[in-house]
Amino acid sequence: MRGIIHVHSDFSEDGFHSVADLGDFARETGFSFVGLTDHAEDLSPRDMANFRQECEKHSGDSCVLIPGLEFRCSGDVHMLGLGINDGIHDDDPVKVATEIRRRGGLAVLAHPGRNGYQCPAELYPVLNGIEIWNAGYDGRFVPPLANLRLFQEARTANHNVLGFGGEDLHIWDRPPRVVIDLQGEGIDRLDIGMVLHGLQMGRFSVHGRYLSFNAMTGPDWLGGIPLRVFRKSYEISKTFRNLVFGES
Repeated sequence: MRGIIHVHSDFSEDGFHSVADLGDFARETGFSFVGLTDHAEDLSPRDMANFRQECEKHSGDSCVLIPGLEFRCSGDVHMLGLGINDGIHDDDPVKVATEIRRRGGLAVLAHPGRNGYQCPAELYPVLNGIEIWNAGYDGRFVPPLANLRLFQEARTANHNVLGFGGEDLHIWDRPPRVVIDLQGEGIDRLDIGMVLHGLQMGRFSVHGRYLSFNAMTGPDWLGGIPLRVFRKSYEISKTFRNLVFGES
């Protein structure tokens, strides 16, 4: 079963599509699940209730829309709460991650590159995972080596931490670039709980155009020359495009 996570609807101020449209796009693309993580600070309690209802309304047997929130915590740490649709009144990332898990959701550290590929050491024990490849921040070809080193550090501290890939999608203007393949042989009917359980147990792999990796191991060629050369070539070409064409 293929899907994407870290998707924003128009419940977020920077999202362009309704939950209904995202469901239609996902089914047209052949995805089985979409993990929505709208910005918690943009949603009132009434918005959150409507958000949950919209996800339920536009889910079906072939594709489920998982409600979730992205929490902005102190230190500019962002936490994805997959399966969470109520606010958490705290900005301590450890407390936020702990509460996400207490409610049955998945706590995933979002786009570590945003704050210098850092993670507070006290956060590792309460994380479900780290978004080691964010298409919006890291590009569509290959994740940064710094993210992969952070993942190794996290796995050393907590061997249950999983490696996630997310789209950070705000507008569906091209095919998603970082997708998740979830093991689900013999499944006739999808439901949110089943998808969340599979993700929690690490029964998935992350796929880009040129690189794939298992959730529990990450890319096994971190220290190899090919990945380092690939990433460096991408960074050089991106800098060239920025200078010459003004592209981001």
